This record gives sequence, structure tokens and C-alpha cells, in this order.
Amino acid sequence: MARQNHSRQSDKASAPRASRPADGRSRSARNSGKQRIRRKRRNQLLFKVICGVMICVVIVLAPTVFFRVSTIRVAGDTRYTQEELIASSGVREGDNMFFLDSGRIADTLYDEYPYLETVTLHRRLPSTLQIEVSERTPALSIESGNDYLLMDMSGKIVEKTSAEAADTVVVTGVDTSGIEVGNTIGEKQEKLLTVLNLMELMTQYELNTEIKSIDIQKAYDVRVQYADRYTILFGNLSELEHKIQFLQAILRESSLPDSGVIDLTDDKEARYRPALESDSSDSDDEKTQEDTKKEQTADNGDSAQDGTQDTESDGNADSTDQEDTQTDDAEQTGDTGQAENVEQTDT
Repeated sequence: MARQNHSRQSDKASAPRASRPADGRSRSARNSGKQRIRRKRRNQLLFKVICGVMICVVIVLAPTVFFRVSTIRVAGDTRYTQEELIASSGVREGDNMFFLDSGRIADTLYDEYPYLETVTLHRRLPSTLQIEVSERTPALSIESGNDYLLMDMSGKIVEKTSAEAADTVVVTGVDTSGIEVGNTIGEKQEKLLTVLNLMELMTQYELNTEIKSIDIQKAYDVRVQYADRYTILFGNLSELEHKIQFLQAILRESSLPDSGVIDLTDDKEARYRPALESDSSDSDDEKTQEDTKKEQTADNGDSAQDGTQDTESDGNADSTDQEDTQTDDAEQTGDTGQAENVEQTDT
């Protein structure tokens, strides 16, 4: 029994000694595995950082070193030549594609070429720049003395011509002093803003294509020549849309004669009447009266000058007559004296 107990105790004592080397090896193996994982993660992180830095360098340097402009094209229908637009844009071969200021280029072209409505820059990598443009369409020919200012529906003056443009509405009775080509009308040009409002509403009701002229000489007596057949009297432009609805309704009536006057001055009803000679000649009469006043002023000036000259001539004539009278009187006095002397001698 004693031997057995002793052997058991010796087994218990020897058992831990046998397991210690195995536990040490497994612990060191685990430690080395963790170190390898840490090294791998560090290497991966370092690789990612290096790749990120290289990508940033490429992004920064690529636009500077590469993507230089070698070809410039102009797209779109325009009256201006490609050479003119490219020269005015300021873009040159060799410029960096990504450093071009699109807004500045567009503004420069807008200022120099008033017909341009849109200017868009397209970068076609690696080295082509395309300038795409579109043009404005004149809608109104505004009478300005002996010339006409062409204006589109946005209110921009695009050209000054000696004659009205085709397919435009002639506008008379507007003071155009101070308005230049390239200007966009503002609040100061109240009559032109009124004309634009009228045209927009006529377009909305599909009546704009037949408008030939608008006379806005008097803001309370606006007249429109429609389809070379009707004179439309709007009067003032209060309740304008309501009046245009009346106009649209009356133009659709089959019984409407081929020509005449459509009176919309009363915003409660539209009336038709045959055209009178005075209707077509009112504006001409006003111009004639203005011309007559000018001629009368000029004639009065000429008459004043003629009167002055006549007065001077009459004064000179009177002086001459007075001198002749004095001479005759002197001669008569001399003759009388001589006669008296003769009579005395005879006596």
C-alpha cells in the first residue's frame, strides 16, 4: 500500500513537469503568429499610404504636365466666324485644360458679340476644347430716328440697322436715347417693357405671328396692326390679358369682316367697326403735325431774319428819301432866292 501511494505521488509530481515544455512552445507559437499578423497589417497599411500618396501626386501633377490644349473647335450655328470667336475667347494652344475660366471666357464673348445667347465650354480629353454657342433671334425692330434697334424677347439690343429686320414687329413711339447695342433694357425703358409684356401674352395665346407693328406713342392709346387687315385699339394696357382673350374670341368669329378696327378700349367688351381713314392716318397726322411745327419754327426764324433785313432796307430807303427831300428843298430854296433877287433887280 505504501508503495502504491508513493507511486501515485510520484506520478502526480512528475505529470506537471512533463506538460510545461508543451505549454511553453504553444505560447511562443501563438506570440510569433500574432507578430506575423501585426507585421502583415503594418505592411498593408504602409502600402496603402504609399499608393495614396502616389495617386495624390499624379492627380496634382497630371493637369499641370498633361491635358494641354492642342485643338479648339466652335460648334453651333452663328453669324460669327470660328476664327473671331477663338481669338476673342483668349484661349491659346498649350493652355491647361483644367485651368481655363469658363465663366470669364463666356462673359468676354457675350460682351463682344451681342447676338450670342449661350456659350458653353466642353473639354474633350486629352487635348481638345470645344466652344458651343447659340444665337438670339430678333423679335422687335424699334424705330430710332432714321434707324432701327433690333431687340430679342429677353430685352437685349443685338444690332442697329438702317431698315427693319424681316420677321420682326415694328415698334414706334419709343424714346431710344441712351440705348446702345449690347444693352439689356431695364426699368427706365418702361414702354419697351410694356411692349415685351404685350408680346409675351400674345405669344401665350398664339396671336404673335400676325402682329406687324405696335404704336406706343401714347401709353393710353396703344395700337397694334394685325395681319395687315385689322387695327387693334388696346387703349391703356390695364386688364391686358382679359383684352387679349376678347381679341382671340372675336378673331375666331366666322362673321368677322376681312378688315377693320377691333376696339378693346373697354375691358368689358370687344367691338368691331369698319376702318376709317382717320384710324390709319392718326399716327401719320401726329408725325405730320410735329414736322409742321418744326417747319413753322424754321419759317418763323426765316421770317424774322427776312423782317430784319426788310426793316434795314426800309430804313436805308427812308434815309435816302429823306436825303433826296432835303436836297429838293434846298434846290427849291435856292431857286426861290434867285427869283427874289431877279425881281429886286428888275425893280
